[in-house]
Amino acid sequence: MADTTQGVRPAEQPAEGQSAGQPGTPLRPPVGRYGTRDLAKARRRGKRIYYVTVSLALALVAAIAYKYISGSSVSGEVQTFQVVSAHEVRITLDVSKPDGQAASCTVRSRDENGAEVGRVTVAIPASGGEQLTTVLLKTTSRGTTGELVGCS
Repeated sequence: MADTTQGVRPAEQPAEGQSAGQPGTPLRPPVGRYGTRDLAKARRRGKRIYYVTVSLALALVAAIAYKYISGSSVSGEVQTFQVVSAHEVRITLDVSKPDGQAASCTVRSRDENGAEVGRVTVAIPASGGEQLTTVLLKTTSRGTTGELVGCS
């Protein structure tokens, strides 16, 4: 079908990002309709949130590092172990600790398959710094090892 209107041109579509009223102006919501945004205030708030988050993360890393580095002041080492019978293992520990501080150490024994057959926590009295302690560990079956689990 042919265009029968003469002298009338079709309306031009506005380019993307332009308003229909004035060519070359970006599209924006009507003034006063949604309120105004204070960009400087938003940036300050974003920076505050960023700095608080980074500070908390650094504090957490520092606390974990301190806990890891400081460690325990009590340490122990198995000097010897001897399988006395099918239900007993004798373990000799060398425990180092500060003078006058009591400690406790946990020892265990395993069978030939690696299953734990006995475990006990032994109290170390508050005496000199380094101390040899012998533990007679009762087991449920024949133990093949004598291990120190840890001291505190």
